[in-house]
Amino acid sequence: MVHTTSRRRHGEDSIYYDHRVGTECLDGRSHRGCSGRWRGVISLGGGPDGTRVRRKVSGQSRAEVRDKLRALHDELREGLHTSASYTVRDAVEEWLEAGLDGRAPKTVSTYREVLDPLLALIGSAKLRDLSARQVRSALVKLSTDRSTRTLQITLNSLTRAIRHAE
Repeated sequence: MVHTTSRRRHGEDSIYYDHRVGTECLDGRSHRGCSGRWRGVISLGGGPDGTRVRRKVSGQSRAEVRDKLRALHDELREGLHTSASYTVRDAVEEWLEAGLDGRAPKTVSTYREVLDPLLALIGSAKLRDLSARQVRSALVKLSTDRSTRTLQITLNSLTRAIRHAE
């Protein structure tokens, strides 16, 4: 049997095995027993400075990487461009720093004060994994000692921070 490789078509992803430095490949075809990880890369075209913009994933098996690439394509199709470690707190802080240009410092501090109790509950959650159920349960907990208007401002601010992160 002759094993031929063909060139990938334009826009296709690449999946490859990344060996650890200084280790020998024990099985060049399926890499069972080799130390390293499978990697997958999506090219998103060129950046403003001319460099290639790429998103990468990794996994224990080729199938796992293929599934992660599918999920990444779905995320990109929906318009989300978050990293795996990007949290709700990161999105809110970025929005408060850069998303409120031209607003009075008092307005920014009001948004910060309103969002602090919410961030104490869901701030460490990964943004790409955040669900409506998590937000709702956090708002229900806050409703015991917050006014309806404060909860409205909190939810609206969180929504704006997420849209800014997108």
